[in-house]
Amino acid sequence: MPARERLRLRTLLRSVPAAVRRDYVSTLAVQWFVLGVGLLLFHLVARRGSVHGFAYYQIARGMVSTLQPVLLLGLGVGLHRYLPRTEHTTRRLARHALSVEAVLVTVVGLAGVVAGDAIAALLGLPGGRSATTAALIMLAGNCLCTVSLAALRGNQQVVDANLVTGLGFGLIPLCAFAAADRIEDFLIMQGTGTAVVGVWAAWVVRRQPATAEKTPEPDVRTLISYGVRRMPGEFALPALYTFPTFAVAVLMPGSAEAGYVGFTTSAVTLICSVFAMLTPVLMPRLSRLFHRAGEDGAVRQLLTVLPLMAGALAAIPTGLILLFAPVMVRGFLGPEFAGAVPVLRLGVLAAIPLAMFYAARPTMDTLLDAKFMSRLLLACLALEFVATAIAVSFLAAPHAAVLGLVTAATALGLDAVGLAAYAVRQPRR
Repeated sequence: MPARERLRLRTLLRSVPAAVRRDYVSTLAVQWFVLGVGLLLFHLVARRGSVHGFAYYQIARGMVSTLQPVLLLGLGVGLHRYLPRTEHTTRRLARHALSVEAVLVTVVGLAGVVAGDAIAALLGLPGGRSATTAALIMLAGNCLCTVSLAALRGNQQVVDANLVTGLGFGLIPLCAFAAADRIEDFLIMQGTGTAVVGVWAAWVVRRQPATAEKTPEPDVRTLISYGVRRMPGEFALPALYTFPTFAVAVLMPGSAEAGYVGFTTSAVTLICSVFAMLTPVLMPRLSRLFHRAGEDGAVRQLLTVLPLMAGALAAIPTGLILLFAPVMVRGFLGPEFAGAVPVLRLGVLAAIPLAMFYAARPTMDTLLDAKFMSRLLLACLALEFVATAIAVSFLAAPHAAVLGLVTAATALGLDAVGLAAYAVRQPRR
């Protein structure tokens, strides 16, 4: 990089307010704690449940990750976008969002229990209806906690949001595992505890400070209207991660390879967590800035180069995992999981373009209409389906599945860079 460009980049980075840097670092630290707990649980579940118990846990987690965006109705990203634009209705909007979510998870949960045996057979879950019920309880808890967490983040209550994250998605799962004897009991306890944390979190949302500016405030109908248009994209993004695990589970029922693929996507998630945390920290601020303030050229320049910086940074941990994949697999899972090494080395390449996408996401979600993101993510998910279907004719199912992920991630990252640059050139909305 030329010296002039490096100086310009350093100037842009120094222009980031100290409060933003502090909130980002603290949010990232808590998220790493949660991800560390997730990796520890991989290790503990593999030890307690062996290969088949580990595969069941991964499939259940994949089920939760896939269905959660549908049940959230886009409320999470909607709260990030619209709650910063409220003053007098902040708390009411947050609680209305949680009430809508509670109704949805109750209805879907009851329907899922009725069809529990069929769902378990489709996904290869051992235990029939009871296994499905356990996963649905975990799903309900995650959804309720996620909505309340989005409200806290949208309201820029960073300390409260980090506390809810650490409790609901870190300490509660650890305590549930320690108290449970079976994997099913673990999922039930985790879901129940996370739901309680989510309900409590909705009651600590504070009102925004009042200003002299009189503008119409969004209500729950605005939130749902935006969320429904955004929901297809919110479904497609985690489906990019979970589809490889489901594909292997269907192609190779009862095999350990589904767990290998799940571990690979978790490694990608770990790398991308550094950049995924940009959305809850930046999006509420960007929403308020571009909704109420004047233009800021330095902010727009920084948002343009941010995705490229993210891709360069993500290449570092990706390279380390490529080098030390055998050590990681042996250390976290055990020597009997050695077959996961080549799958991990191939799949982790998806982290670089996905990091570019996550760095561009706050800009796109703030400045572009919901349809842009939804169409982009759905198109990349369709590409993953096609690439996997083609690759499975030439490669083993686990390798074909992660190759499909890498292909879709590459398209997503490159398109996100272009869309973010397009978004910052648009007039203030």
